[in-house]
Amino acid sequence: MRMCNIVFENFQQLENELKQHKIHNDSGENYFIQIFTSLDDKKIAKELVSFFDKELVCEVLLTQSGEEVIMMGDILVSKILISISCFQKSTLRSGYCSSNLSSEEIAKFFLEKIITNRTKLLVIFIACGSFYDKDVLAIIKKIAPDVRICGGRSHPVTFGTMVGLVGNNHNIYEDGLVCVGIDSDVLSVQNKHVFGWESVGLPLKITKSKDNIVYEIDRQKPVDILRRFMGTMALDYILTTTYIFPLICHIDGIPVARIVLEILEDGSVVLNDVIPEGIEVCFGFGLIENIQRETEEVYTNIPTNTEAIYMYSCVGRLMFAGREALKNTLKIFNSKPSAGFFTFGEIYSAKDYNIFLGLTNTFYCLTEGEFETSVVARKKNVNEVIPNKHVMVINTLSNLIYEVNREILQLNKEFEAYKNLINGIMLHIVTDPDLKILYVNDNLVKMSSYTLEEVVGTNCLEYIDSETSVEVEQNILPLLKRDGKWSGKLKQYKKDGSSYYVKMVVQAIKNDEGEVMRYLIGQLDDTDDELKRMTLEDNAAFLKHSDEEKRHLLDQYRSIMDKNQSVFRLDLQRNFIYGNDIFLEMTGLKLDEILGKNIYEFIPKDEQWQFLKIGEDLIDKGYYEGVLQYTRKDGKKVYIRSTGNFIWDLNHNPIEIIATGVDVTSVVDSVKEIEAIQKDVIYAMGTICEGKSRETGNHIIRVAEYSALLAKLYGCTREEQELLRITSPMHDIGKVGISDMILNKPGKLTPEEFEIMKTHTTIGEDIFKDSNRLILRTAGEIAGSHHEWWNGEGYPRGTKGEEIPLYGRITALADVFDALSNDRCYKKAWPLDEVLAHIKKLSGKQFQPELVELFLANIHQFLEISRAYQDVG
Repeated sequence: MRMCNIVFENFQQLENELKQHKIHNDSGENYFIQIFTSLDDKKIAKELVSFFDKELVCEVLLTQSGEEVIMMGDILVSKILISISCFQKSTLRSGYCSSNLSSEEIAKFFLEKIITNRTKLLVIFIACGSFYDKDVLAIIKKIAPDVRICGGRSHPVTFGTMVGLVGNNHNIYEDGLVCVGIDSDVLSVQNKHVFGWESVGLPLKITKSKDNIVYEIDRQKPVDILRRFMGTMALDYILTTTYIFPLICHIDGIPVARIVLEILEDGSVVLNDVIPEGIEVCFGFGLIENIQRETEEVYTNIPTNTEAIYMYSCVGRLMFAGREALKNTLKIFNSKPSAGFFTFGEIYSAKDYNIFLGLTNTFYCLTEGEFETSVVARKKNVNEVIPNKHVMVINTLSNLIYEVNREILQLNKEFEAYKNLINGIMLHIVTDPDLKILYVNDNLVKMSSYTLEEVVGTNCLEYIDSETSVEVEQNILPLLKRDGKWSGKLKQYKKDGSSYYVKMVVQAIKNDEGEVMRYLIGQLDDTDDELKRMTLEDNAAFLKHSDEEKRHLLDQYRSIMDKNQSVFRLDLQRNFIYGNDIFLEMTGLKLDEILGKNIYEFIPKDEQWQFLKIGEDLIDKGYYEGVLQYTRKDGKKVYIRSTGNFIWDLNHNPIEIIATGVDVTSVVDSVKEIEAIQKDVIYAMGTICEGKSRETGNHIIRVAEYSALLAKLYGCTREEQELLRITSPMHDIGKVGISDMILNKPGKLTPEEFEIMKTHTTIGEDIFKDSNRLILRTAGEIAGSHHEWWNGEGYPRGTKGEEIPLYGRITALADVFDALSNDRCYKKAWPLDEVLAHIKKLSGKQFQPELVELFLANIHQFLEISRAYQDVG
């Protein structure tokens, strides 16, 4: 291949130079023409693409550059550059893609019209202002990961309009993109880029952004961040200063630069390209020496047989370095066939990603054949031109900033190390001068049980009592403002209202005027030591009493306990060693018959599991709390709210067990009576509903018993089994809202009637959904889910698998078994073998497979229930 560059003056001159370069339709070459126009002239742009479309078989891409274009290491001003790549062994495909297309449509466009399995390079010119809301480069990487891409966004005619021209053989566009795919079996492509920017200062986090608009930096308005670091004058001339001090970040590991194009009324900023939310950025500054050094490295690594170089440089390079300095830097390429333009965001292709770089130079070397790897001799003419005063000032300041920044970053690393050390061992808080919390570390979050979001923005004084708060405001804060530091102890409160004690050190951070800017607070949890101190004080007070006084106090403690609650004590073998009168009266036992005997001798076998759990809790947790059911010898059931604890010796070895309790039988009986009434009401409602559809009351009883049994087999707790037994009869409560004509129709329902019938699920669910009672909420849950299928083909929502509530899954199987096994108004009962075969067939479809297995394995138990509650008549 070869490259020919023509600086356009007029069409006659263009025709003559095409002839000189032997560019014509009979040459056997395939022509890729890039037109870089630095002129804001849409008419001449149309005439140019029209000329080539008529006169030459070729593929044309046109783009708007800045005032300058690049040719053979030179920078031309206010010119139109026509660069022609003449391929001998490569073919071309071109097209236009609108930015109005969806991501899927964009992918389809490239796959069907541009990219093939032979595509080596994709050149893309994007109209400025397009595709900020769609990551077109990522779309291409996904569908064609091995294809390299290059090009960039067109330069806007004016920054106010953000419109820049692109074009191809067929038209000129102010939107979308134009592209050419180069297909070849022999084309080699090498790409490099020159960054040259250094980060200055500490990183800032993009806390809110969308596309190329940033709404928050470090949770502050971007305009406030810019004003703070760059000054008010820089904001007034933002389009100049932003090219000198851009925002630097790393996207997928590669450094990129972003500039501020506009400051919006709400304080947010528009950037020249997308920046992801959550990423960290720094202000950047450029070193001309870096740019020169990196450009020389690119040049020395150019293969010696390179036949063309596509150069796409950001206009920001010009804004920063100036035309002469950049021209001097690129001068080493004056013997290389090269051309390009100044973009508004240059495209770069790396191994794992495609990206818009920003404020860089990109170089794409092409040859039809294998690259020769010998290194190009380094040229020495980069610094031959003495830089002007403006360049020297910028470069000197840049070096000064660079060195100061290195020292700042080193200090910051040391600060971060100290901060990490503090965070590892202390509770750490940062506040503003008014004690408004700006930051807390994980240790404090764990200690207080508050989340970071809950405490940031609140006042420190909210977490101490009012008396201490007054002390802080009146005495501690004045000391801090005067001396800059304070240390002491405080009691603070957790989210649940409980307290903890801390040793605290507070350091005030002041500005040059002596005003407090921040308070740094370090705390150590002192709760254990403080409680021990308080205990020692109590013990010291107790030890002051005489032995007789101590016995008198202990007797009073024992008397108060014995008069108000039951007390009994056991040795470690669970033998009785004491029981007070309340305990004996409550249980109906006598002291002389229990002393020295094991407690399990007096507990019915079906209630012993409760006491076994007490033993487990004592071993695992050191205490027990709960309600116990005990059946006395006279058959009376009593319920005791009980606590149990080990008694320890001085070596912390358990020596006996003490249990206290309060008789709550009357309360439990009242609750049971209420539950019985609720159960009767629910059964009555279920019976009314079934009666409305001419079903027997025994149907809901059988479904309730089947459901409770299946829940037991599935491993549900006793409470869950009972809840299901009470609520499952309400599974069809929604039928109260269905017409009797449909409910009691003897034949098959029409599709329309069946749709109406299906609404009984949501009707039943809606009846109970707002209830505060667990029983009624559960009944509503079952009503709304017992017709869902395990595979998602049920109704009303098509829920599937374990997304279906467990009670609904269980009730569904119980309901179908009973419906098939008994007569209904529209059918006769099926034989048992057919019922079981049908249910087995629906395993994994309508029913959960595990439930079907348990049901079939224990069918005899379900048949016993069926026989016990047979329909009569």
